[in-house]
Amino acid sequence: MSKTALVTGAASGMGRLVARRLAAAGHRVAALDLNEMGLAETARRSPNTSSYACDVSDPEAVAAAVAKARADLGTIDLLVHAAALCRVGSALGHDVSELHRVMTVNYLGTVNICQAVVPAMKEAGAGTVVLFASLAGWLPSPGLAAYSASKFAVIGYTEVLAQELHDTGVRLICICPPMVETPLLDGIRSVDPAVVAGQNGMPPEKVVDALEKAVADPKAPLFVFPGSARPLVLARRFVPNLLRRQVTRMVKPAV
Repeated sequence: MSKTALVTGAASGMGRLVARRLAAAGHRVAALDLNEMGLAETARRSPNTSSYACDVSDPEAVAAAVAKARADLGTIDLLVHAAALCRVGSALGHDVSELHRVMTVNYLGTVNICQAVVPAMKEAGAGTVVLFASLAGWLPSPGLAAYSASKFAVIGYTEVLAQELHDTGVRLICICPPMVETPLLDGIRSVDPAVVAGQNGMPPEKVVDALEKAVADPKAPLFVFPGSARPLVLARRFVPNLLRRQVTRMVKPAV
């Protein structure tokens, strides 16, 4: 029997790739995003993908979209929350309205989708939740104060949610990749390429490979660090001052 997966941020980037892979594997896919044209492209030639235009920062819109997806496709067995945005700016000079928007989408969007989807999983005693955080939520970097702060918040929320879901039958996985070659990274480069210090991102396919491996493994850890993320997180834990100095030397944003 095919299962139902709900994927946010499905109009582009990681969300689109996840939605297409799940659909190809036979899942019924509820694809959520604010970008209706992007959603249409994601769902093209995929009869088992249904699109729902939704701003994850709006709790009422999220609740309505999730209710519609359940009515259309049935019980949601898998949630993959990939919706996010990034704005480049200095910690002292960043427009506060942009900081607020990043936090509202990345952190509160995570809260909104979890509050709309997870309680039914908890009641049923089954389900898998995959949240996208980022290495930026463990290792901050100049020019990305808004994004890093929002992802730190996602990681903190994930830890609390994991504690509250203990022994409920609901699995929680948080994917924390390093830079990934997606439109989000292209957007950072277009504003200030120095923010990425000339580094290339990880192929998105490799991140989704890690996601799929974690979902298939009942003993997968709460936090999954694809590619170079794991050694950098370990360095952050054991030699934080050395790593901070290295990042400060490498990253010299113009903003």
